[in-house]
Amino acid sequence: MALDGIVLNQTIKEINKSVPMKINRIRQASDYEFMFQTFSQGRLDLLISLHPNFSRIHFTKHRSKTNLGPTHLITLFKKHIEGGIITAIDQLGFDRVVKITIEHRDPMGVIRPYYLYLEFLGRYANIILLDEDEIILDSFKRISDFESQDRIILPSVKYQAPEAQDKKSFNLLEEADPANGLMKTFEGISPVLEKEIYYRLEEQSLLEIKKEILNSETLYVYPKEFHVIELKHLKQHSRHYPIMEGFDMYFQNRQEQDRIQSQTQNMKKVLRRELKKNKRKMIKLESDYNLARNLEPLREHGDLLMTYAAKNPAGEKEITLEDFEGNHVTIPLDQAKNGMQNAQEYYKKYRKRKASRHHLESQMEIALEEIHYFETLLQHIDQADLEDAFEIEEELIDFGLIREKKKHSTRKKAKKRNYRSVEFDEDCLIYIGKNNIQNEELSFKVANKEDYWFHAANAQGAHVIVKTNDLNESRIRMAAQFAAYFSKNRMGSSVEVHYTKAKNIKKIPKAPKGMVQISNHKSIFIDPDEDLILSYLK
Repeated sequence: MALDGIVLNQTIKEINKSVPMKINRIRQASDYEFMFQTFSQGRLDLLISLHPNFSRIHFTKHRSKTNLGPTHLITLFKKHIEGGIITAIDQLGFDRVVKITIEHRDPMGVIRPYYLYLEFLGRYANIILLDEDEIILDSFKRISDFESQDRIILPSVKYQAPEAQDKKSFNLLEEADPANGLMKTFEGISPVLEKEIYYRLEEQSLLEIKKEILNSETLYVYPKEFHVIELKHLKQHSRHYPIMEGFDMYFQNRQEQDRIQSQTQNMKKVLRRELKKNKRKMIKLESDYNLARNLEPLREHGDLLMTYAAKNPAGEKEITLEDFEGNHVTIPLDQAKNGMQNAQEYYKKYRKRKASRHHLESQMEIALEEIHYFETLLQHIDQADLEDAFEIEEELIDFGLIREKKKHSTRKKAKKRNYRSVEFDEDCLIYIGKNNIQNEELSFKVANKEDYWFHAANAQGAHVIVKTNDLNESRIRMAAQFAAYFSKNRMGSSVEVHYTKAKNIKKIPKAPKGMVQISNHKSIFIDPDEDLILSYLK
């Protein structure tokens, strides 16, 4: 759900417990996120997100290292408010608008006030920097007079807050007539909170509900909702945390999934297109190959025509002859050609089809290899985190399927890939690849000749490397668990896993990354155990 005015009110109360705060550093962590590193009896990271679906403000413990660099807005922040003191954070009523007052000492030593307005209004979410006269210095989103006649958000324009709705303060909730609709009457109430209040009215009064909300310091987290009171009407199990920790728990996974989806959406589209194209190509190749295999009738027709009808004139559509075993055979003819020419035409078709068989076999092999490769990439994308998605994108750029983005990016190719590593016991270290680039590196750079290599049989999946001096049964079963789980067959049972020494792994010449051939392997059948896998990954 989106942030509502009531949750925002309780969040601002919690943040205000740390005011005043000194702003040590400001950076833009992503397209929509601003990170204010502050100090108030210790370091506090204040996250401001303007994401259309995840807009919010709260202290976070997830210290993302990403930085978009010196954008124009960040440059202004550094000039006017970095190093300043946050002296007040106020919400405008129970609306989703917040005013942050910051005192900053200019180069002349004069302390000047600046104001940051945060408007958490869905896709119109904005952050606006004002000077002491509340004149706009700049904003995340600019709104010109061509876009809106009501408000203009441009540098050098006097700031005007969003027009207040004709609603009562939430502080007067106990005076409400529920029959008139709470969301239409009071500030800050979202649809999910309105449903919860109506649900609770059977056992609680409006005054009791209001007090519980305004005294709450807890965030109740559900799969698709959150609020500062328990949402009993959902009849779902909730997890509850202190408000700041609750925001981290709720948004971390959802935002990560959103970023992954945004990053991989185009890649999936390209891969599905290529996969569809190769499957259609494979159908045509198989049809041509079946024709090419049917050679003998062509040669026999040529032999019969050459033996019995070579001198026949042109003009016949077909001819019936007795073959060398005494059977009658009807042979279609080209009317424009005589017997000799028709015989030569059948020999020509025979030679052409015979020559095409090798070419068709080669093309079918390439098509099958590409189908397998694209299916592998799609499976890797489904199991990828954000860093894995970047590596898969890098692989597709190298393969020539997508173009490299020309826009400025601070992300560099990592020298060490983002593969998983698990310390199974004192003398056993297990590495698990999550895409073709990682599989390639693990199999041919990380693994020594005497290390062990595991992979799900006949399925796309992870290359698993085991470094140990003693490959006992428990280590074999654990490595096989990882290989089976991180494969296309993770939901199956009795998954076959091949394993061998790394020295028996060979790269296929000119094949895509991650594709190998093995020799002298053994097999084990395993039922993937998700709880066991996750316990080791944690």
